[in-house]
Amino acid sequence: MTQETTNKPKQNNKFSKAAFLASALSTKERLEYEVVLQEGMAYTKAEAEKALAAWKKKGIEV
Repeated sequence: MTQETTNKPKQNNKFSKAAFLASALSTKERLEYEVVLQEGMAYTKAEAEKALAAWKKKGIEV
């Protein structure tokens, strides 16, 4: 008996801000998500990381 493989499109699961906050491994990571991600929006892991990178690159205005 042979097993057929199907080419399923890769799913990009989206998660809420609350899910990212709950999954954060450190306080620093949790605070970054708190500042950058918007309430009521859903993000893929890649989108959240991209938003964090852009925020970090922006810097601080004095």
